[in-house]
Amino acid sequence: MKKTLKKFALIAGLVATIGGTAVASAAVQYPGGGVWTYGAANGGAYSNYYHSGRYHSSTVVSRWTGASSKGYAQAGQTSRAWISTKLGEQAAFYYNY
Repeated sequence: MKKTLKKFALIAGLVATIGGTAVASAAVQYPGGGVWTYGAANGGAYSNYYHSGRYHSSTVVSRWTGASSKGYAQAGQTSRAWISTKLGEQAAFYYNY
């Protein structure tokens, strides 16, 4: 199985609070013929990857605490990883196939 690893970090922090409202930060990319979404929402950080033809995974890791989550999925399904984060906490995001 060919493995490809990509890493992205949100340097400015994951969630900003404006007037008491949490603002989500998200990105979408299309690596290796799949769809990768990652970012911050609902008090946490997530990395989700869909690929129609390969077994794959997605990972999110806190840059502050090292807490991590890794999700796996068969071809045609979405791998999902999520961790709880604090305001301004930074995270690294990965996909692998």
